[in-house]
Amino acid sequence: MGETITTGNGLRVLRGPETLLDDPAVRLSHGGLLDTPAGLVTVLVLERRPVAPPTGAAPAWLVHLARPGRRDATLALPTVLADTEHGVQIAVCVFGRASGRDRTVMAVHHPDLPRPASLFLDAPAPPSPYATWAVEPALLAPHTPRAPRIWHTGLLRAGPVLFTHLEATADEPGLLDPPEWDCTPHRPEGTPLPLRAGFDHGTHHRQSTCSAGPGHVCCDTILDSPRTPEPFTWTCRPRELSARHLVHPT
Repeated sequence: MGETITTGNGLRVLRGPETLLDDPAVRLSHGGLLDTPAGLVTVLVLERRPVAPPTGAAPAWLVHLARPGRRDATLALPTVLADTEHGVQIAVCVFGRASGRDRTVMAVHHPDLPRPASLFLDAPAPPSPYATWAVEPALLAPHTPRAPRIWHTGLLRAGPVLFTHLEATADEPGLLDPPEWDCTPHRPEGTPLPLRAGFDHGTHHRQSTCSAGPGHVCCDTILDSPRTPEPFTWTCRPRELSARHLVHPT
């Protein structure tokens, strides 16, 4: 029997990072299966070998949870970032609330994969040598009433890059309203982004994207790994929260 997923105010690691498919041309890993304030979340990492030249828009991902023998499924709508220099695509998959993991399978379809990849969520979880946490997932602070919960998916070593997803999740309307939570390019000049993750002075930054929707504001960031130990910080300006960790080279 698989462990029951219970979503509350905290964050739990249900599985550590694993490699789902390792083919001569492509490798697919996930950066942990997490029970978060937003529900069930995982980060998928696709590495192409050798690195192919850019071809425009990133191909579509299809990622879903299902139970064998049933016709229905829970579909994730991934947020996708692509680092064309390193041939890496990263997809953040949010499935929302899930009632359990017993015999539940996660299936991943992508045009670059030689075949679909799948994972039974209650199967043993062998660690991956290709996707590991430099810093583990965590909440930035304990939950307080009438305040969004701030959490991150850890600082993931994803092939040749580092990646993190930082999110503010709110169950009540109005807790993430502008102007302090505005992450659009149209926010007033000089207004800082509500969420930020990175090394000091912006070093090793490759790309980031911020987005928002009903009940959430988030920031996704790709970085190079430092050559010497350096501090890495997750920051939530509206709640005046931060978490700082020393990150060592690969």
